[in-house]
Amino acid sequence: MAEAPPPPPPPPMSLTVTGVAVIKVQSSLAGIAMLEEKPTSLFETGPDRRLVFASFTGAVSGTYSPPDGWLLIDFAQHPSGEATATIAAPRQVRLVRLDRTATVRANFALTDAQVANDPFYDDGGRHDDTSMLPYYTGDAVRVAAVGEHLAVALRTGRNALVAYRFNYGSDGFVRAWRTLAEPGLTMFPRSVTSGSYDAFGQLDNHWRVFLDADAAGNIAVASVSNPIYVRLFPAHADYFRQPIDAVYGALVTRIAANGQRLGATVVDTAEVAEVHGVRMAGGDVAVFGRVYSDRRPDGGGWNAYVARVGFADGGLRYYRLLDVDRGDVVFDAAPLAQGRLLVAGATGYTQNPTGASISEDSAPLLAVLEADGTLKARVAVPAGARHNQLRSLAARDGNWLVGGMVNGPGTHSADGNPAALTADGVVRELTVGQ
Repeated sequence: MAEAPPPPPPPPMSLTVTGVAVIKVQSSLAGIAMLEEKPTSLFETGPDRRLVFASFTGAVSGTYSPPDGWLLIDFAQHPSGEATATIAAPRQVRLVRLDRTATVRANFALTDAQVANDPFYDDGGRHDDTSMLPYYTGDAVRVAAVGEHLAVALRTGRNALVAYRFNYGSDGFVRAWRTLAEPGLTMFPRSVTSGSYDAFGQLDNHWRVFLDADAAGNIAVASVSNPIYVRLFPAHADYFRQPIDAVYGALVTRIAANGQRLGATVVDTAEVAEVHGVRMAGGDVAVFGRVYSDRRPDGGGWNAYVARVGFADGGLRYYRLLDVDRGDVVFDAAPLAQGRLLVAGATGYTQNPTGASISEDSAPLLAVLEADGTLKARVAVPAGARHNQLRSLAARDGNWLVGGMVNGPGTHSADGNPAALTADGVVRELTVGQ
Protein backbone atom coordinates (compact mmCIF):
# COMPACT_ATOMS: atom_id res chain seq x y z
CA MET A 1 0.00 0.00 0.00
CA ALA A 2 1.47 3.34 -1.03
CA GLU A 3 2.25 5.84 1.67
CA ALA A 4 0.09 8.92 1.84
CA PRO A 5 1.84 12.02 0.51
CA PRO A 6 2.98 14.50 3.15
CA PRO A 7 0.57 17.33 3.86
CA PRO A 8 1.20 20.52 1.91
CA PRO A 9 3.10 23.27 3.74
CA PRO A 10 0.95 25.92 5.39
CA PRO A 11 0.29 29.00 3.28
CA PRO A 12 2.54 32.02 3.91
CA MET A 13 1.26 34.29 6.64
CA SER A 14 -0.73 37.24 5.35
CA LEU A 15 -2.51 39.52 7.79
CA THR A 16 -4.26 42.86 7.35
CA VAL A 17 -5.61 45.05 10.16
CA THR A 18 -7.77 48.07 9.48
CA GLY A 19 -7.21 51.55 10.86
CA VAL A 20 -3.70 51.02 12.24
CA ALA A 21 -0.12 50.53 11.05
CA VAL A 22 2.03 47.58 12.13
CA ILE A 23 5.25 49.27 13.23
CA LYS A 24 6.99 46.26 14.80
CA VAL A 25 6.60 42.50 14.44
CA GLN A 26 8.56 39.76 16.19
CA SER A 27 8.38 35.99 15.83
CA SER A 28 8.85 32.99 18.14
CA LEU A 29 7.86 29.32 17.96
CA ALA A 30 4.64 30.30 19.74
CA GLY A 31 3.60 32.84 17.08
CA ILE A 32 4.00 36.56 16.53
CA ALA A 33 3.66 39.71 18.56
CA MET A 34 3.02 42.98 16.76
CA LEU A 35 2.88 46.59 17.80
CA GLU A 36 -0.03 48.39 16.16
CA GLU A 37 -0.18 52.19 15.97
CA LYS A 38 -3.17 54.33 15.13
CA PRO A 39 -2.14 57.42 13.14
CA THR A 40 -2.61 60.48 15.31
CA SER A 41 -2.78 64.15 14.44
CA LEU A 42 0.02 66.51 15.34
CA PHE A 43 -2.52 68.12 17.67
CA GLU A 44 -3.17 64.90 19.64
CA THR A 45 -1.18 63.26 22.41
CA GLY A 46 0.51 60.13 21.22
CA PRO A 47 1.62 57.59 20.36
CA ASP A 48 -1.58 55.50 20.33
CA ARG A 49 -0.35 51.88 20.30
CA ARG A 50 -1.45 48.40 21.34
CA LEU A 51 0.33 45.04 21.47
CA VAL A 52 -1.30 42.05 19.78
CA PHE A 53 -0.37 38.37 20.13
CA ALA A 54 -1.37 36.10 17.25
CA SER A 55 -0.72 32.68 15.74
CA PHE A 56 0.86 32.30 12.32
CA THR A 57 -2.65 31.89 10.90
CA GLY A 58 -3.52 35.35 12.24
CA ALA A 59 -5.72 34.13 15.11
CA VAL A 60 -5.43 36.65 17.95
CA SER A 61 -4.80 35.18 21.42
CA GLY A 62 -4.44 38.44 23.35
CA THR A 63 -4.36 42.22 23.04
CA TYR A 64 -2.74 44.63 25.49
CA SER A 65 -3.52 48.34 25.72
CA PRO A 66 -1.94 50.55 28.40
CA PRO A 67 -3.92 51.80 31.41
CA ASP A 68 -5.48 55.26 31.32
CA GLY A 69 -2.84 57.94 31.55
CA TRP A 70 -0.10 55.71 30.12
CA LEU A 71 1.35 55.27 26.63
CA LEU A 72 2.55 51.97 25.19
CA ILE A 73 6.00 52.66 23.74
CA ASP A 74 7.81 49.44 22.75
CA PHE A 75 7.97 45.69 23.33
CA ALA A 76 10.31 42.72 23.00
CA GLN A 77 9.14 39.15 22.46
CA HIS A 78 11.06 36.41 24.28
CA PRO A 79 11.77 32.85 23.06
CA SER A 80 8.95 31.57 25.30
CA GLY A 81 6.48 33.68 23.32
CA GLU A 82 5.90 36.01 26.27
CA ALA A 83 6.70 39.69 25.78
CA THR A 84 7.87 42.63 27.84
CA ALA A 85 6.22 45.94 27.03
CA THR A 86 7.35 49.39 28.10
CA ILE A 87 4.73 51.92 29.09
CA ALA A 88 5.27 55.58 29.89
CA ALA A 89 3.43 58.27 31.80
CA PRO A 90 4.71 61.78 32.49
CA ARG A 91 8.11 61.21 34.16
CA GLN A 92 7.59 57.46 34.66
CA VAL A 93 8.48 54.19 32.90
CA ARG A 94 7.24 50.69 33.70
CA LEU A 95 8.11 47.23 32.37
CA VAL A 96 5.09 44.97 31.88
CA ARG A 97 5.58 41.23 31.34
CA LEU A 98 2.76 39.60 29.38
CA ASP A 99 1.87 36.04 28.43
CA ARG A 100 0.30 35.23 25.08
CA THR A 101 -3.20 35.96 26.30
CA ALA A 102 -1.91 39.45 27.23
CA THR A 103 -2.30 38.63 30.91
CA VAL A 104 0.10 40.66 33.06
CA ARG A 105 2.71 38.47 34.76
CA ALA A 106 4.79 41.31 36.26
CA ASN A 107 4.52 45.09 36.45
CA PHE A 108 7.77 46.78 37.38
CA ALA A 109 8.54 50.47 37.94
CA LEU A 110 11.82 51.38 36.27
CA THR A 111 13.29 53.92 38.67
CA ASP A 112 16.81 55.29 38.89
CA ALA A 113 17.88 57.92 41.42
CA GLN A 114 21.17 58.37 39.56
CA VAL A 115 19.53 60.16 36.60
CA ALA A 116 19.52 63.43 38.57
CA ASN A 117 23.32 63.29 38.83
CA ASP A 118 24.28 62.28 35.30
CA PRO A 119 26.52 64.81 33.50
CA PHE A 120 24.53 67.58 31.84
CA TYR A 121 25.59 70.05 29.15
CA ASP A 122 23.23 72.95 29.74
CA ASP A 123 22.47 75.31 26.87
CA GLY A 124 19.08 76.53 28.05
CA GLY A 125 15.80 74.82 27.18
CA ARG A 126 13.61 72.72 29.43
CA HIS A 127 14.63 69.60 31.30
CA ASP A 128 13.52 67.63 34.35
CA ASP A 129 16.40 66.31 36.42
CA THR A 130 14.54 63.50 38.22
CA SER A 131 12.34 62.28 35.37
CA MET A 132 12.87 58.95 33.61
CA LEU A 133 11.71 60.55 30.34
CA PRO A 134 12.42 63.72 28.37
CA TYR A 135 10.25 66.75 28.97
CA TYR A 136 8.76 66.80 25.46
CA THR A 137 8.01 63.13 24.67
CA GLY A 138 7.47 59.71 26.16
CA ASP A 139 8.55 57.93 22.99
CA ALA A 140 12.15 57.61 24.12
CA VAL A 141 12.41 54.06 25.50
CA ARG A 142 13.44 50.93 23.58
CA VAL A 143 13.79 47.30 24.68
CA ALA A 144 15.39 44.15 23.27
CA ALA A 145 15.15 40.57 24.43
CA VAL A 146 18.20 38.70 25.73
CA GLY A 147 16.61 35.28 25.99
CA GLU A 148 13.95 35.67 28.67
CA HIS A 149 15.81 38.70 30.04
CA LEU A 150 15.80 42.30 28.83
CA ALA A 151 18.00 45.13 27.61
CA VAL A 152 16.60 48.66 27.95
CA ALA A 153 17.78 52.02 26.63
CA LEU A 154 16.08 55.32 27.39
CA ARG A 155 16.53 59.06 27.34
CA THR A 156 16.10 60.63 30.76
CA GLY A 157 14.72 64.00 31.84
CA ARG A 158 18.25 65.35 31.46
CA ASN A 159 18.24 63.89 27.92
CA ALA A 160 21.05 61.50 28.81
CA LEU A 161 21.11 58.08 27.14
CA VAL A 162 21.18 55.28 29.70
CA ALA A 163 21.27 51.52 29.09
CA TYR A 164 20.20 48.80 31.51
CA ARG A 165 20.14 45.02 31.74
CA PHE A 166 17.27 43.40 33.67
CA ASN A 167 17.12 39.72 34.51
CA TYR A 168 13.69 38.11 34.75
CA GLY A 169 12.75 35.21 36.99
CA SER A 170 10.48 34.15 39.83
CA ASP A 171 11.11 37.47 41.57
CA GLY A 172 10.15 39.45 38.48
CA PHE A 173 12.64 41.96 37.05
CA VAL A 174 15.98 42.52 38.79
CA ARG A 175 18.43 45.11 37.52
CA ALA A 176 21.83 43.64 36.67
CA TRP A 177 23.62 46.82 35.58
CA ARG A 178 23.29 50.42 34.47
CA THR A 179 25.59 52.13 31.94
CA LEU A 180 25.65 55.74 30.82
CA ALA A 181 25.79 55.61 27.03
CA GLU A 182 25.77 59.37 26.36
CA PRO A 183 25.73 62.40 28.69
CA GLY A 184 22.73 64.65 29.21
CA LEU A 185 22.42 67.80 27.14
CA THR A 186 19.99 70.51 26.16
CA MET A 187 17.58 69.54 23.39
CA PHE A 188 15.05 71.67 21.57
CA PRO A 189 11.65 70.77 20.09
CA ARG A 190 10.83 70.95 16.41
CA SER A 191 7.53 72.00 14.85
CA VAL A 192 5.91 72.66 11.46
CA THR A 193 3.95 75.64 10.21
CA SER A 194 1.26 73.54 8.52
CA GLY A 195 0.08 69.96 8.19
CA SER A 196 -1.67 67.46 10.42
CA TYR A 197 0.44 64.27 10.39
CA ASP A 198 4.12 63.38 10.83
CA ALA A 199 4.59 60.57 8.31
CA PHE A 200 8.09 59.51 9.42
CA GLY A 201 8.18 60.77 13.00
CA GLN A 202 10.71 63.36 11.90
CA LEU A 203 9.63 66.03 14.37
CA ASP A 204 10.73 64.00 17.39
CA ASN A 205 13.31 61.71 15.78
CA HIS A 206 16.14 63.47 17.62
CA TRP A 207 14.57 62.56 20.98
CA ARG A 208 14.45 58.86 20.24
CA VAL A 209 16.99 56.22 21.18
CA PHE A 210 17.46 52.99 19.21
CA LEU A 211 18.59 49.67 20.67
CA ASP A 212 19.37 46.09 19.74
CA ALA A 213 20.92 43.12 21.55
CA ASP A 214 22.41 39.82 20.46
CA ALA A 215 21.85 36.43 22.05
CA ALA A 216 24.94 36.84 24.24
CA GLY A 217 23.62 40.09 25.70
CA ASN A 218 25.90 42.54 23.88
CA ILE A 219 23.98 45.67 22.96
CA ALA A 220 24.22 48.66 20.66
CA VAL A 221 22.55 52.04 21.17
CA ALA A 222 22.21 54.63 18.42
CA SER A 223 21.08 58.25 18.35
CA VAL A 224 21.35 61.28 16.11
CA SER A 225 23.26 64.57 16.35
CA ASN A 226 22.10 67.84 14.82
CA PRO A 227 23.60 71.29 15.52
CA ILE A 228 20.15 72.91 15.78
CA TYR A 229 18.12 70.50 17.93
CA VAL A 230 20.55 68.11 19.65
CA ARG A 231 24.27 68.93 19.76
CA LEU A 232 25.26 65.42 20.77
CA PHE A 233 28.64 65.35 19.02
CA PRO A 234 30.14 68.27 21.01
CA ALA A 235 28.81 66.94 24.33
CA HIS A 236 30.10 63.44 23.61
CA ALA A 237 33.48 64.73 22.44
CA ASP A 238 33.97 66.72 25.63
CA TYR A 239 32.75 64.12 28.12
CA PHE A 240 34.42 61.06 26.60
CA ARG A 241 37.49 62.93 25.29
CA GLN A 242 36.80 61.69 21.76
CA PRO A 243 37.36 64.44 19.15
CA ILE A 244 34.62 64.61 16.52
CA ASP A 245 34.88 66.65 13.33
CA ALA A 246 31.43 65.71 12.00
CA VAL A 247 28.52 68.13 12.24
CA TYR A 248 25.60 65.86 11.29
CA GLY A 249 25.22 62.13 11.79
CA ALA A 250 24.75 59.27 14.22
CA LEU A 251 26.56 57.86 17.22
CA VAL A 252 26.64 54.09 17.76
CA THR A 253 27.54 53.13 21.33
CA ARG A 254 28.63 49.54 22.03
CA ILE A 255 28.10 47.91 25.44
CA ALA A 256 29.28 44.44 26.41
CA ALA A 257 27.04 41.85 28.03
CA ASN A 258 28.46 42.71 31.47
CA GLY A 259 27.58 46.39 31.08
CA GLN A 260 31.06 47.62 30.15
CA ARG A 261 30.91 50.53 27.74
CA LEU A 262 33.23 49.61 24.85
CA GLY A 263 33.13 52.90 22.97
CA ALA A 264 31.23 54.85 20.35
CA THR A 265 31.55 55.22 16.59
CA VAL A 266 30.65 58.35 14.65
CA VAL A 267 28.73 57.98 11.39
CA ASP A 268 29.33 61.24 9.54
CA THR A 269 26.35 61.84 7.21
CA ALA A 270 27.60 65.32 6.11
CA GLU A 271 23.99 66.57 5.90
CA VAL A 272 20.87 66.55 8.10
CA ALA A 273 20.04 62.94 8.98
CA GLU A 274 17.63 60.83 10.99
CA VAL A 275 18.28 57.51 12.71
CA HIS A 276 15.44 55.02 12.37
CA GLY A 277 17.00 51.88 13.76
CA VAL A 278 19.99 49.79 14.80
CA ARG A 279 20.53 46.03 14.42
CA MET A 280 23.14 43.58 15.60
CA ALA A 281 24.42 41.84 12.48
CA GLY A 282 26.80 39.01 13.28
CA GLY A 283 29.93 40.62 14.65
CA ASP A 284 28.83 44.04 13.40
CA VAL A 285 26.19 46.67 14.11
CA ALA A 286 24.02 48.16 11.35
CA VAL A 287 22.55 51.64 11.80
CA PHE A 288 20.17 53.14 9.26
CA GLY A 289 17.65 55.85 8.47
CA ARG A 290 17.59 58.70 5.95
CA VAL A 291 19.71 61.74 5.08
CA TYR A 292 19.01 64.90 3.11
CA SER A 293 21.97 64.27 0.85
CA ASP A 294 20.76 65.81 -2.40
CA ARG A 295 18.69 68.99 -2.31
CA ARG A 296 16.42 68.81 -5.33
CA PRO A 297 13.69 71.31 -6.28
CA ASP A 298 11.30 68.45 -7.14
CA GLY A 299 11.14 67.28 -3.50
CA GLY A 300 13.48 64.31 -3.92
CA GLY A 301 16.89 64.00 -2.34
CA TRP A 302 16.13 62.42 1.02
CA ASN A 303 18.07 59.20 0.49
CA ALA A 304 18.22 56.16 2.73
CA TYR A 305 21.53 55.26 4.33
CA VAL A 306 22.98 52.19 5.98
CA ALA A 307 26.21 52.13 7.97
CA ARG A 308 28.01 49.13 9.43
CA VAL A 309 30.22 49.22 12.51
CA GLY A 310 32.42 46.48 13.95
CA PHE A 311 31.21 45.56 17.42
CA ALA A 312 34.57 44.49 18.81
CA ASP A 313 36.75 47.30 17.47
CA GLY A 314 34.23 50.05 16.65
CA GLY A 315 35.60 50.44 13.14
CA LEU A 316 33.30 51.92 10.51
CA ARG A 317 33.04 49.21 7.85
CA TYR A 318 31.03 51.36 5.45
CA TYR A 319 28.52 54.17 5.08
CA ARG A 320 26.32 53.85 1.99
CA LEU A 321 23.50 55.87 0.48
CA LEU A 322 20.53 54.03 -1.03
CA ASP A 323 18.88 56.09 -3.77
CA VAL A 324 16.09 54.03 -5.35
CA ASP A 325 13.39 56.50 -6.40
CA ARG A 326 13.07 60.14 -5.31
CA GLY A 327 12.85 59.91 -1.49
CA ASP A 328 14.01 56.82 0.42
CA VAL A 329 14.16 55.70 4.05
CA VAL A 330 15.22 52.48 5.80
CA PHE A 331 13.25 51.58 8.93
CA ASP A 332 14.66 48.12 9.65
CA ALA A 333 17.48 45.80 8.60
CA ALA A 334 18.34 42.18 9.27
CA PRO A 335 21.46 40.10 8.60
CA LEU A 336 21.56 37.60 5.74
CA ALA A 337 24.23 35.09 4.70
CA GLN A 338 27.70 36.21 3.60
CA GLY A 339 27.46 39.58 5.33
CA ARG A 340 24.50 40.80 3.30
CA LEU A 341 21.59 42.78 4.76
CA LEU A 342 17.86 42.76 4.12
CA VAL A 343 16.48 46.28 4.47
CA ALA A 344 12.89 47.51 4.72
CA GLY A 345 11.49 51.00 4.37
CA ALA A 346 9.77 53.32 1.93
CA THR A 347 10.65 54.90 -1.41
CA GLY A 348 9.18 57.10 -4.12
CA TYR A 349 8.00 59.87 -1.81
CA THR A 350 8.73 63.58 -2.05
CA GLN A 351 9.23 66.18 0.65
CA ASN A 352 8.99 69.94 0.66
CA PRO A 353 12.58 71.04 -0.16
CA THR A 354 12.40 73.74 2.52
CA GLY A 355 10.06 72.02 5.00
CA ALA A 356 8.82 68.78 6.51
CA SER A 357 5.75 68.02 4.35
CA ILE A 358 5.87 64.44 3.01
CA SER A 359 3.76 63.27 0.09
CA GLU A 360 0.81 60.91 0.35
CA ASP A 361 2.43 58.90 -2.44
CA SER A 362 5.03 56.43 -1.15
CA ALA A 363 5.97 52.90 -2.22
CA PRO A 364 7.19 49.96 -0.11
CA LEU A 365 10.93 49.30 -0.13
CA LEU A 366 12.44 45.86 0.47
CA ALA A 367 15.96 45.20 -0.79
CA VAL A 368 19.02 43.02 -0.37
CA LEU A 369 22.35 44.78 0.14
CA GLU A 370 25.73 43.27 -0.63
CA ALA A 371 28.33 42.80 2.10
CA ASP A 372 29.77 46.22 1.22
CA GLY A 373 26.36 47.92 1.54
CA THR A 374 25.70 48.37 -2.17
CA LEU A 375 22.32 47.42 -3.61
CA LYS A 376 22.16 43.80 -4.80
CA ALA A 377 18.46 43.47 -5.62
CA ARG A 378 15.12 45.01 -4.85
CA VAL A 379 12.43 42.57 -3.67
CA ALA A 380 8.93 43.04 -5.10
CA VAL A 381 6.26 43.74 -2.48
CA PRO A 382 2.60 44.48 -3.27
CA ALA A 383 1.79 48.15 -2.82
CA GLY A 384 -1.50 49.44 -1.49
CA ALA A 385 -3.27 52.72 -1.91
CA ARG A 386 -1.76 56.02 -0.77
CA HIS A 387 1.26 55.96 1.53
CA ASN A 388 3.14 52.65 1.94
CA GLN A 389 5.81 51.81 4.53
CA LEU A 390 7.62 48.62 5.53
CA ARG A 391 8.59 49.08 9.16
CA SER A 392 9.78 45.79 10.65
CA LEU A 393 11.48 42.49 9.77
CA ALA A 394 11.35 39.16 11.64
CA ALA A 395 12.78 35.79 10.61
CA ARG A 396 10.54 32.73 10.41
CA ASP A 397 11.69 29.27 9.22
CA GLY A 398 13.91 30.65 6.47
CA ASN A 399 11.34 33.22 5.38
CA TRP A 400 10.75 36.80 6.50
CA LEU A 401 7.77 38.41 8.17
CA VAL A 402 7.47 42.01 7.01
CA GLY A 403 5.27 44.41 8.96
CA GLY A 404 4.13 47.81 7.78
CA MET A 405 1.23 49.78 6.42
CA VAL A 406 -0.64 50.58 3.23
CA ASN A 407 -3.23 53.28 2.63
CA GLY A 408 -1.50 55.62 5.05
CA PRO A 409 -1.66 59.42 5.12
CA GLY A 410 0.84 62.01 4.03
CA THR A 411 1.52 65.20 5.96
CA HIS A 412 -1.50 67.05 4.56
CA SER A 413 -3.93 64.17 3.81
CA ALA A 414 -6.15 64.90 6.80
CA ASP A 415 -5.84 68.70 6.91
CA GLY A 416 -9.46 69.17 5.89
CA ASN A 417 -10.73 65.64 6.45
CA PRO A 418 -9.94 63.93 9.79
CA ALA A 419 -11.30 60.65 8.41
CA ALA A 420 -8.28 60.50 6.07
CA LEU A 421 -6.00 60.07 9.09
CA THR A 422 -6.01 56.29 8.83
CA ALA A 423 -3.91 53.37 7.61
CA ASP A 424 -4.16 49.62 7.13
CA GLY A 425 -1.51 47.48 8.78
CA VAL A 426 -0.02 44.43 7.10
CA VAL A 427 2.16 41.46 8.05
CA ARG A 428 3.33 39.46 5.05
CA GLU A 429 5.53 36.36 4.94
CA LEU A 430 8.01 36.49 2.06
CA THR A 431 10.78 34.34 0.69
CA VAL A 432 13.89 36.38 -0.05
CA GLY A 433 16.73 35.05 -2.18
CA GLN A 434 20.08 35.78 -0.58
